[in-house]
Amino acid sequence: MLSPDFEKPEVQVTALEPLPNNHSGDLRFRIHLRVFNPNNSELALSGLYYTLKLAGHKVVTGTSSNLPVIPAYGQQAISVDASANLMGSFMAAAELLRLQGNTVPYELEAKLGLQRSILPAIRVSKQGNIQLGQYQR
Repeated sequence: MLSPDFEKPEVQVTALEPLPNNHSGDLRFRIHLRVFNPNNSELALSGLYYTLKLAGHKVVTGTSSNLPVIPAYGQQAISVDASANLMGSFMAAAELLRLQGNTVPYELEAKLGLQRSILPAIRVSKQGNIQLGQYQR
């Protein structure tokens, strides 16, 4: 059970890594997240549902159920593989070409399911910029 002074975990996007193409033709990414637990009890996650927008366009939606326990007052890196929505990817790519910058604005929305909790899920969102330099040839 969660205590009355339970604080929402924080989720950060630490990296967005393109993966090699597979035979489906989908654009695939590995999203690296870091989850911070500001509470005095461990956080057992039952699942993760997330959407990632690049330059204002939804390009990735995914789920994961194989998640580590976040220790009390601790943090844990989580990596999830995701396939990009092709239409959203084209729209984001067009926007990125227009921006011609070294960074792209992102918005991540995540729903963390909790085991043994009275709360069904915790919703978090994070906005920021991803450096593109490492992906440009």
